Amino acid sequence: MHQLLVNIKDERKLSVLLDFLKSLNYISVEQLEENYTVVTESEKAIIRARLKNSKTENFKDWKEVKNSLK
Repeated sequence: MHQLLVNIKDERKLSVLLDFLKSLNYISVEQLEENYTVVTESEKAIIRARLKNSKTENFKDWKEVKNSLK
């Protein structure tokens, strides 16, 4: 399976393209919210490796971090 991320600037053309894609029986269409973030499998693998190799002493308490941002 292959996935594509398509950005469409013209809102009027969006419905035409979506209708066409939905008419194809070999394509499934999923609309994502505008601020939806896609994390690829390769990015997930990097994050998992970093977590696996991390040390407890390198972590900070969330409350401490949150307060430092204020």
